[in-house]
Amino acid sequence: MNNAYDEIPKYLKQKESNVSKAHKKSKHKHQYAECLIRYKCKWHEKDEISTCLRSYCVICGKIHDRMKNSIVKDYKIKVVTLHGTVYQFISDDDLYEKYHDRLPVFFVDIWNDNYVNLNDENTN
Repeated sequence: MNNAYDEIPKYLKQKESNVSKAHKKSKHKHQYAECLIRYKCKWHEKDEISTCLRSYCVICGKIHDRMKNSIVKDYKIKVVTLHGTVYQFISDDDLYEKYHDRLPVFFVDIWNDNYVNLNDENTN
Protein backbone atom coordinates (compact mmCIF):
# COMPACT_ATOMS: atom_id res chain seq x y z
CA MET A 1 0.00 0.00 0.00
CA ASN A 2 1.27 3.49 -0.91
CA ASN A 3 1.53 5.83 2.10
CA ALA A 4 2.17 8.96 -0.01
CA TYR A 5 -1.56 9.72 -0.13
CA ASP A 6 -2.02 9.15 3.59
CA GLU A 7 0.65 11.63 4.70
CA ILE A 8 -0.57 14.86 6.25
CA PRO A 9 1.41 17.87 5.02
CA LYS A 10 2.99 20.11 7.63
CA TYR A 11 1.78 23.23 5.87
CA LEU A 12 -0.03 24.25 2.72
CA LYS A 13 1.76 26.29 0.11
CA GLN A 14 0.39 29.74 -0.53
CA LYS A 15 -1.39 29.95 -3.87
CA GLU A 16 -2.35 32.95 -5.89
CA SER A 17 -6.08 33.57 -5.70
CA ASN A 18 -7.93 32.69 -8.88
CA VAL A 19 -11.10 34.41 -7.67
CA SER A 20 -9.85 37.97 -7.39
CA LYS A 21 -7.36 39.38 -9.85
CA ALA A 22 -7.73 42.98 -8.71
CA HIS A 23 -4.75 45.12 -9.67
CA LYS A 24 -5.09 47.36 -6.65
CA LYS A 25 -5.50 45.56 -3.36
CA SER A 26 -7.36 47.70 -0.90
CA LYS A 27 -5.46 48.78 2.19
CA HIS A 28 -8.27 51.10 3.18
CA LYS A 29 -11.97 51.00 3.96
CA HIS A 30 -13.78 52.00 0.77
CA GLN A 31 -15.70 55.26 1.02
CA TYR A 32 -18.31 55.23 -1.73
CA ALA A 33 -19.91 58.26 -3.32
CA GLU A 34 -22.58 58.34 -5.98
CA CYS A 35 -21.69 59.02 -9.60
CA LEU A 36 -22.79 58.64 -13.19
CA ILE A 37 -20.85 56.20 -15.37
CA ARG A 38 -20.90 56.81 -19.12
CA TYR A 39 -19.77 54.17 -21.60
CA LYS A 40 -19.93 53.35 -25.30
CA CYS A 41 -22.18 50.57 -26.47
CA LYS A 42 -23.30 49.29 -29.84
CA TRP A 43 -27.05 49.17 -30.41
CA HIS A 44 -28.40 48.07 -33.80
CA GLU A 45 -24.97 48.55 -35.43
CA LYS A 46 -24.84 52.13 -34.12
CA ASP A 47 -22.42 53.42 -31.48
CA GLU A 48 -24.21 55.10 -28.61
CA ILE A 49 -23.21 56.48 -25.23
CA SER A 50 -25.12 55.02 -22.29
CA THR A 51 -25.31 56.30 -18.74
CA CYS A 52 -25.81 54.34 -15.54
CA LEU A 53 -26.04 55.25 -11.88
CA ARG A 54 -23.28 53.73 -9.74
CA SER A 55 -20.97 54.54 -6.85
CA TYR A 56 -17.19 54.77 -6.67
CA CYS A 57 -14.58 54.82 -3.92
CA VAL A 58 -13.33 58.37 -3.47
CA ILE A 59 -9.91 57.05 -2.37
CA CYS A 60 -9.03 54.48 -5.06
CA GLY A 61 -11.78 54.86 -7.69
CA LYS A 62 -13.24 51.33 -7.43
CA ILE A 63 -16.66 51.12 -9.13
CA HIS A 64 -19.47 49.65 -7.03
CA ASP A 65 -23.23 49.18 -7.26
CA ARG A 66 -25.87 51.84 -6.89
CA MET A 67 -26.23 53.36 -3.45
CA LYS A 68 -29.37 52.58 -1.45
CA ASN A 69 -29.72 56.16 -0.21
CA SER A 70 -29.41 57.72 -3.65
CA ILE A 71 -30.21 61.35 -4.41
CA VAL A 72 -31.80 60.09 -7.64
CA LYS A 73 -35.32 59.33 -6.45
CA ASP A 74 -36.86 58.82 -9.91
CA TYR A 75 -34.34 56.21 -11.15
CA LYS A 76 -36.81 53.33 -10.76
CA ILE A 77 -40.55 54.00 -11.00
CA LYS A 78 -43.17 51.52 -9.84
CA VAL A 79 -45.92 51.05 -12.45
CA VAL A 80 -49.06 49.06 -11.65
CA THR A 81 -50.57 47.30 -14.70
CA LEU A 82 -53.41 44.83 -15.23
CA HIS A 83 -50.83 42.04 -15.18
CA GLY A 84 -49.12 43.13 -11.98
CA THR A 85 -46.48 45.55 -10.80
CA VAL A 86 -43.50 46.32 -12.99
CA TYR A 87 -40.60 48.71 -12.56
CA GLN A 88 -39.59 51.20 -15.21
CA PHE A 89 -36.17 52.86 -15.20
CA ILE A 90 -35.42 56.45 -16.19
CA SER A 91 -33.85 56.67 -19.66
CA ASP A 92 -30.09 57.15 -19.99
CA ASP A 93 -30.53 60.56 -21.60
CA ASP A 94 -32.91 61.80 -18.88
CA LEU A 95 -30.61 60.48 -16.16
CA TYR A 96 -27.62 62.33 -17.61
CA GLU A 97 -29.54 65.55 -18.31
CA LYS A 98 -31.08 65.73 -14.83
CA TYR A 99 -28.07 64.77 -12.74
CA HIS A 100 -24.81 65.49 -14.58
CA ASP A 101 -24.45 68.81 -12.77
CA ARG A 102 -25.15 67.27 -9.33
CA LEU A 103 -23.05 64.08 -9.54
CA PRO A 104 -19.53 63.37 -10.77
CA VAL A 105 -19.47 61.83 -14.27
CA PHE A 106 -16.85 59.30 -15.39
CA PHE A 107 -16.35 57.84 -18.86
CA VAL A 108 -15.15 54.21 -18.67
CA ASP A 109 -14.96 51.01 -20.68
CA ILE A 110 -17.79 49.34 -18.75
CA TRP A 111 -16.78 45.82 -19.81
CA ASN A 112 -13.10 46.08 -18.79
CA ASP A 113 -12.68 48.84 -16.21
CA ASN A 114 -13.33 48.17 -12.54
CA TYR A 115 -11.96 51.56 -11.50
CA VAL A 116 -12.65 55.13 -12.54
CA ASN A 117 -9.78 57.49 -13.19
CA LEU A 118 -10.17 60.02 -10.39
CA ASN A 119 -8.30 62.63 -12.44
CA ASP A 120 -10.79 62.39 -15.34
CA GLU A 121 -13.94 63.38 -13.46
CA ASN A 122 -16.63 65.01 -15.61
CA THR A 123 -14.98 64.17 -18.93
CA ASN A 124 -17.63 63.44 -21.49
